[in-house]
Amino acid sequence: MLRRIPRFLRVSVLVAVLLAVSVSVFQSWSSDTPGTGGWTQTQWGPVGPADRDLLAKVRMAGLWEQPTGQQAEQQASSPQVREVGQHVAGEHATLDADVRTVADKLGVLLPTSPSAQQLAWMKEISAQTGSDYDRMFVQRVREAHGNVLTQIAAVRVGTRNSLVRDFATTAAEFVTRHIGYLESTGLVDYDALPAPPSPGLLSGATGWTDLAVPILVFIAALLAASALVAAMRHRSAPRRVTAARPPSEPPLDPPVAPTAAIPGPRGAPEISGPYPVAAPSSGVGARRRMSPTDVSGPYRRVDPAPGESTGS
Repeated sequence: MLRRIPRFLRVSVLVAVLLAVSVSVFQSWSSDTPGTGGWTQTQWGPVGPADRDLLAKVRMAGLWEQPTGQQAEQQASSPQVREVGQHVAGEHATLDADVRTVADKLGVLLPTSPSAQQLAWMKEISAQTGSDYDRMFVQRVREAHGNVLTQIAAVRVGTRNSLVRDFATTAAEFVTRHIGYLESTGLVDYDALPAPPSPGLLSGATGWTDLAVPILVFIAALLAASALVAAMRHRSAPRRVTAARPPSEPPLDPPVAPTAAIPGPRGAPEISGPYPVAAPSSGVGARRRMSPTDVSGPYRRVDPAPGESTGS
């Protein structure tokens, strides 16, 4: 069946599937949570990939927001922003201690450094001064808290582990309080905040990361359907029946050229002279043969063949 499908279509389907899988793997790595593993049973209930991901995200949030809050407490131009930085740094120290305790009990490994995006945020904030620093600090920290809050809420309502559930409740209180601190400064640009998470393929998101996988899957399905139709048409097409040569007449290889007609030998001339040709012997019908060595003269007699009678 596969041999009847054109090679181009088979290769195209394979390439589309590989691209779809590659994009999915890239999105997993870009979310900073690759290879979170399966389920593990503990005395507080099973720990799943989402539980481990939440603990890792809260840990990484503390690794960059605590030092950034301490920096804002010293460098912010507004007294209100300096106070917000103090609250964020102090409460993240407490939350970081809680997440490390929960991770130790559940046997979950936590990251030891912020993500590449978080390091870029720290560098971007540090490069500002004055009121620009205040706005940049408030905007970036508010954006980060909004991202982690949605994950905390999702784990809180779906986890099977009681210890993770209690931690998610505590973490949600901390993050919600920090959002209130940041928004109280009046420096948050809500239009610049990221849109809510996409609910799936039927969402209205138009970014390339949202549309890449659906488009590749659609292309693979379209190519597979085209290959199936082509194979069915090839199978249903009538076959040509060619007449075979009979076995008694095999093809000539190489072909023989037509031959020209060759005239047969001429009859013996009539002999008149002193030496007549002897008559054939009775019952045999043999003719006497002539040879130039038998007699002298224009015509020579042929000796009888063995067993023939001379007739004399």
